[in-house]
Amino acid sequence: MYNPDSPITKSQFLTYFRCANAFRIVREALVEKSQPPFGGSLEWFEFLEICRLRFENFPIIDRKQNKEEATNQTIEYLTQKKSVFQAHIKSEHFFTIVECLEYDSLSDGFFVWDFRPVGSIKLDILRSFYFHKQVLEEIGFKVSGFKLFRINTKLIFDGSKPYPQEILQFDDLTQRMVSDENHRKEEWENFENYLKTRPPIQFLNPEPTCRSIKNCLSPNHCLEGENRILEIFDLRDSSEIAKPLFSEGYQTYASLPNESLSPIQKIQKDAHVTNTAYIAHAQLRQFLTNVTKNVAFLDFESINPVLPLFPKTKPFQHVPFLYSLHIWDSEKDELIHKTYVHKENTDPRKSILESLERDLPLGITIISFNDFFEKLIIQESAEVYNEHLNFWEAVKPMFLDLALPFKNFWIYHPAQNGKASLKDILPALSSENHKGLKIREGQDANYQYLRLLKKQVTDEEKKRVLEDLEEYCKLDSFGLFLIYRKIQEYLSVSQC
Repeated sequence: MYNPDSPITKSQFLTYFRCANAFRIVREALVEKSQPPFGGSLEWFEFLEICRLRFENFPIIDRKQNKEEATNQTIEYLTQKKSVFQAHIKSEHFFTIVECLEYDSLSDGFFVWDFRPVGSIKLDILRSFYFHKQVLEEIGFKVSGFKLFRINTKLIFDGSKPYPQEILQFDDLTQRMVSDENHRKEEWENFENYLKTRPPIQFLNPEPTCRSIKNCLSPNHCLEGENRILEIFDLRDSSEIAKPLFSEGYQTYASLPNESLSPIQKIQKDAHVTNTAYIAHAQLRQFLTNVTKNVAFLDFESINPVLPLFPKTKPFQHVPFLYSLHIWDSEKDELIHKTYVHKENTDPRKSILESLERDLPLGITIISFNDFFEKLIIQESAEVYNEHLNFWEAVKPMFLDLALPFKNFWIYHPAQNGKASLKDILPALSSENHKGLKIREGQDANYQYLRLLKKQVTDEEKKRVLEDLEEYCKLDSFGLFLIYRKIQEYLSVSQC
């Protein structure tokens, strides 16, 4: 139940900058909070412990206890000029949890620490620091500076545990916060003014809002319950023009003035108005000129853990654990399927390369979707297991990126609804889709396999997850085949 007197959290504050409407919708519980389709970080607590090892034995406030008790306990430590982990800070209107408050005797204040398993300093981090600062100063504690631990993305892991301290990148952001003070203060004042005025929830209001109503948590609130057609938000590359056009009353493709559209958007408009796929025959034929009679369709699944698991990998590096390979003989019209999934808790790259080298004939075209990923997977793996470098050199020039015709609008089907991902193209050009699968997207595949490595699961559960992963990857490579055949069909019809 929404409690208007409950304090505003840091998470809600950050939501305001993404969309003021979303802030209100979340804050006032106007819609039920949706749960993510898969779990959160499997590595957060391990990362947290690595950060804490850099400090003396600071007391830790237990997040599981009552918030009031946790806040009182925090204030007691701070009043005694003691450092503390997971400090619970509450003022009259705001509440936040600070990962670490470190007492500094020289300034008689506290350094605000944030621990982030990320590779770069994002704006949300600076805004979070300012939120912490406002709440601490409001209850009478001095802030001496701002410090951050994040992930050192350049570290090459040697496989030893515990992780070396070099895995952490330290940043003292005190001076940056000082130089940004005026801008952060202006943001805060605008936020406070918004809280006081509480303007109506409206998509076209002057406050920060999302660029597309299709991303809205509750369109009925943002559009004041109006049932509008939202086609123009499917326009490719429309982030700068869709909202202004919508404010002028344009909603459908047919209503859009051509002078406001790019050449690509005009193609898209015409395809939707005529309900006919657009085909750039000359560009597609040129694209497919050197395709061999036998064609391979390749898709990898990978994990990219924050904390590297295997020697000679970096934080966030993609490590393959599964591939699906369909090979089509165009003369015989025969399609065979090969796959490999790594079932052990060991580095999968060597086994992946060995299996792929057996399964993938040399000298044939290899079609992937956004093939930079597949090529990088093979290259980085072969650079570690260099007995496969000759294989990499042989297959490298044979790749063909099936995403290019869709990115360049050499082909566009109205059923894509402006999107150009494999998951959207496949059902537009075939009768197949990912909806019936247990795993339906790469991020979930990543999470599920990492879960097998990080958590204790039964043999039955492991078997089920691996089967689900294989089915997901298999449909991706089979989908590439179906899309390729559909393009061939379009081109053959045009020659009749």
